[in-house]
Amino acid sequence: MTAQLEVRNVSHRFGGLEVLKGVTFDVVPGSITGLIGPNGAGKSTLFNIISGFLRPTAGDIVFRGEIATAHPIQRRSRDGLLRTFQTPRIFRDLTVWENLIVGCHMLGRTGVVAGLLAFPAVRRELKEAGERAEKILGEFELTGIRDVLAGEIPAGRQRMVELARAVMAGPTLLCLDEPSSGLSAAEVQGLMLTLRKLNQSGMTILLVSHDMELMGISDSIHALCFGEIIASGNLAYMQSSLRVREAYLGV
Repeated sequence: MTAQLEVRNVSHRFGGLEVLKGVTFDVVPGSITGLIGPNGAGKSTLFNIISGFLRPTAGDIVFRGEIATAHPIQRRSRDGLLRTFQTPRIFRDLTVWENLIVGCHMLGRTGVVAGLLAFPAVRRELKEAGERAEKILGEFELTGIRDVLAGEIPAGRQRMVELARAVMAGPTLLCLDEPSSGLSAAEVQGLMLTLRKLNQSGMTILLVSHDMELMGISDSIHALCFGEIIASGNLAYMQSSLRVREAYLGV
């Protein structure tokens, strides 16, 4: 099966410090792929390269069969690659519902002038966006706080708002950076259920997390240590691998 995302021999340096060393792995369409590693392993740098926030020193990112290494963030987003952040990035002065509407802007087909003139096509798009937002609010159990300012809700709920906003844009590959951080045990269970449903609907997910329980939903996991992939396999393999346990679990 052709990979939806290919990380090809990606290396990166910050000055004289080599933080990634020839990293290579694929993300298969329709899969949940996990990436684990200890602090300082290079996960954030790799995630930023995949999503377009950094250009690698060497190697390529291939998305949907096309080399995307030089594509800006906006191009990758339009092509269906979206990400969330370890610290949620939300519009604090907008309501939860308005945050989701903002996430739908990339799906729009009308231009700025049409928007200013309130053409019928614009009104239709706004109506469709509102209906989609209500549906996703329900899926993420956010309906009860739809009209609350996003900056006034707990950090765990803010994380779910950011995730829901990303889903509003209709990604084909959703990249999640520590999505369970700040969530309660019950919220983590809800997140796992939601991610499974998104995946079953056809969405491919790349998941970076320290939460080994959350990693249990992954089809395959890659372990990164000191900038290199040291092991690949399912969760059971990772838990039994001496090298992974030494590097990541500290045992």
